[in-house]
Amino acid sequence: MAGCAPSGGAQQALDRPASTTGAPPAALALTESQARDIFERFARESASAQERDDLAALAAVEGGQLLKESQAEERLRKARGSSEAPRRYTRPTYLIPQAVQGQAVPQAFAVLSKIEGQETDRGSYLIHFARSADDGAWKAVASAWVVTEVPSGAASAAPSSSPKPGVITVQPQVMPPLAREASGAVELAPAVAGSVCGRYAQYLSFTVPDGKPDSPDFERGDFSSKLVDYFNGWYDNRLQRSFSYRTVGDNLPAFRLGNGHSLVSCTLEGTHQVRGATPANWINLGTGNDSEALLGGGARKWASLDEVWAVTAVIEVPQAGRPATVLATNAYGATRLSVNGVEWK
Repeated sequence: MAGCAPSGGAQQALDRPASTTGAPPAALALTESQARDIFERFARESASAQERDDLAALAAVEGGQLLKESQAEERLRKARGSSEAPRRYTRPTYLIPQAVQGQAVPQAFAVLSKIEGQETDRGSYLIHFARSADDGAWKAVASAWVVTEVPSGAASAAPSSSPKPGVITVQPQVMPPLAREASGAVELAPAVAGSVCGRYAQYLSFTVPDGKPDSPDFERGDFSSKLVDYFNGWYDNRLQRSFSYRTVGDNLPAFRLGNGHSLVSCTLEGTHQVRGATPANWINLGTGNDSEALLGGGARKWASLDEVWAVTAVIEVPQAGRPATVLATNAYGATRLSVNGVEWK
């Protein structure tokens, strides 16, 4: 499948110059026009479905883990009695792999997109589309956020202090430029790069406060060592708390970056379990907590809680087995797919 040149002016910085070889370009399986039609249908119909609270219509353009997240977010809005303006996508850049002669045609591509009204934001949504067969329906199956542009002026290397107690400030790293073929197609990275998602799931699985910030698999940073420290900070000797993550969803393609590294998108589910350390201990969620809203409110006391979180991450994987860099993740505020609790008596 062939790629296309970036569509928006500010997006031009996302890609390195196309490589040049003497070989003629391979046959194209998905054109820019086809990818645009798929993306625009998704953008249009997902916004309409959100406006009408029509999850059945949303399922026509979303699938996999992304649909599960959208359904969970709608359940939370209903539990809170709140509403949210639909997300409207704009200024897409298409990341379309090219078919390799003698191999199966890739059944996935991705789009980097801005949000309407936030075009000057340095971040973009990385949305993956997939289909199950040559004649299957294309659906958006995963979405993550990543910084795609460097600051326009001088910026501090360290994030600013937290604006108020209980709020953590993080600084995502900029995604390096993508590598592209002479045809404009993005280059696929080796499949082995995808194993980093399993290692990230394992890295985030621990009993508080025993998480290990330092890892041979990941560079220290806001979405690795600082994240583990953040969860370790939830320690309370009256409670037993643990995290267990696993990879889920579609096997998303990894893209080659201009620096020779790989760009990998991960979809994880994390189970967060909390128990009273003794029968005399209980869990108090507090007013305004998402789990409290999903459990029906009432500021009740709980003997145990089991939450399932949806987490996405975008990771830069170097060559030669060096530690990977987690560019961004929503693990600090993951979507709750489900919450189950046992009341304390």
